[in-house]
Amino acid sequence: MSALTEEEQSLLAKCVAKVGCEEPHQCLHIPYSEFLRSTGLTEEQGQLAWSLFCRTAYPWQQHCRLATELKDDDVWISTGDMEIDKCLGGGIRLGSMVEVVGESASGKTQLCIQLAISAQLPETYGGLDGDVIYISTEGPFPVHRLESMVYPLAHRVCGEDYANSVDPADFMHRIQVAEFESMETMFHAFDYKVPALLSTGNVRLMIVDSIAAHLRFNTGDDDTGQSPFAFYKERSESLVAMGAKFKRWANEYNCAFVFINQVTDMFTGDNGNGNGTPSANFRSRPGLSLPSRGNSTESDSSAELSSTGDMGTEFAAMATRKKAPALGAVWSNIIDTRIMMYQRRGIAPSEFRLASDAQDDATNQATIEPPSHLLRTRRWIENAFSPWAPSAQCEVILDESGFQHISHASI
Repeated sequence: MSALTEEEQSLLAKCVAKVGCEEPHQCLHIPYSEFLRSTGLTEEQGQLAWSLFCRTAYPWQQHCRLATELKDDDVWISTGDMEIDKCLGGGIRLGSMVEVVGESASGKTQLCIQLAISAQLPETYGGLDGDVIYISTEGPFPVHRLESMVYPLAHRVCGEDYANSVDPADFMHRIQVAEFESMETMFHAFDYKVPALLSTGNVRLMIVDSIAAHLRFNTGDDDTGQSPFAFYKERSESLVAMGAKFKRWANEYNCAFVFINQVTDMFTGDNGNGNGTPSANFRSRPGLSLPSRGNSTESDSSAELSSTGDMGTEFAAMATRKKAPALGAVWSNIIDTRIMMYQRRGIAPSEFRLASDAQDDATNQATIEPPSHLLRTRRWIENAFSPWAPSAQCEVILDESGFQHISHASI
């Protein structure tokens, strides 16, 4: 009651003595009419005393902060590239749940390794000097790639002097790796091992690679005889419970959670009007939606051979492949941010000539050379949705130091 005036404290002490309670908040357990009768207070005095009891029992003001104070708490894990960070609204925000989704070989694990190194960089270079938890459910942890990325990424972000002083073993020593081959062992780790690691107080990033590995399918032919419907119902319940747990930990330990997710094929109706399941309208689904740049049609199957190299056209070609994140709408409503990764592999000159010749039999194959942008693999990172940043896309390259943005002027 230190926040109360002497007069207010005297009133509460009088009420506690007359009601016969040991603690002030116990007065709230009796009916208000009984409280007035026992204390002999008037209605006005009783309302005042009752509000003072509520203030001492439920100090909600202690949990309120000014918006200017919250701004100071906005801390981000950088990707090591300013343009990619800008695309993502600042990087990976502490206290958030982020999904990284894309097709196989699109660079999801590479990006997470990059984040695991960046989170450990010194604060003087924009890092967080924090520890990392890496849960792998799809085979061995890529330790050699981590080791080979440390020096070039440190060199690019922090400069040559710092890079020459780092030892990859120091970074590897600060990453707690756990590998699980079943859903049961993964959930057991979430219940017991992860809280113990987070309680050390210096973990700033936890990565699950991937969240969908043990949760995607059920054939209904297992020993339990569980039907597919029962499996997916149980999975949804588990995802909701797990998501609530991660959100609580993210706020309590000021840690970012990054989940790699897989993609699944989307199917539409034969009539092509989007009446199939799921809808052909990518923009209205929680799937790999088309980025805002460029207009395209589903029938534009030749867009990948475009000579313009326009980003919207490139995405139009990828859209025809109909991919959506796994785990459905339940998982999509749990995460805070979705980062989507796209890739269009380069084609050989001979493949381009054959494709062009198929469109025009009179074309002289020997004189046709493909545009340069079709010869190399192109990659994009998209911020699909986020509560703190608008949707945005960034074209990137992947080298020994991880992902870097690439400007269209250099293409």
